[in-house]
Amino acid sequence: MLARFGQREIAILVIVLSLLGAGLWYTGWYRNAQTRIQQLNDEISQLETQKQLGLAARRAQPQLEATIRQYETQIAEFLRALPPREEFASVLNALSDRAKATGVTIRSIARSPAGSPVEDVRAINVTLSLESPFPELYVFLGKLESLRRFSTIDGLAMSLGETESINPELSANLTMTIYVYEGKAPQPEEGGTGQ
Repeated sequence: MLARFGQREIAILVIVLSLLGAGLWYTGWYRNAQTRIQQLNDEISQLETQKQLGLAARRAQPQLEATIRQYETQIAEFLRALPPREEFASVLNALSDRAKATGVTIRSIARSPAGSPVEDVRAINVTLSLESPFPELYVFLGKLESLRRFSTIDGLAMSLGETESINPELSANLTMTIYVYEGKAPQPEEGGTGQ
């Protein structure tokens, strides 16, 4: 059969078969290989980014661990400084003593439990009904700041009493939250000083 074809036809047939083979090779292997190479390059880029992040995290790890130890120490100191729940009466006595020392009259004290997001720490809402002229009340509020108890003043409502006086008596409702510790007493750190 090939004998019937001349040189020209055989050359054309070889060229067509070569082009067909090159086309099949390009679509079947070369393009797939290029796609796979691109995928591998993308994976290498991602792994390089992850490697850089990992190396940065490794370099930052000692500082992070030191910061965590510092926060744990601060938390332990905070918990040691909180009054235990059984000493809550002494906190109320301290409030009463400060009021007497500044000339403020406490008419009533009401307390109610409040929620606390910290484990073993209980918040207690305290409402004080006070009577005094403004200067004494102002001094009393300043003394509350120096109590060194963990408390927050949530509100102060004042109403004016007798208006003919130069220094009228004020009726005030002071609401505050006092935090007490209910858990096991935290141990002082080795080599540290306990409170």
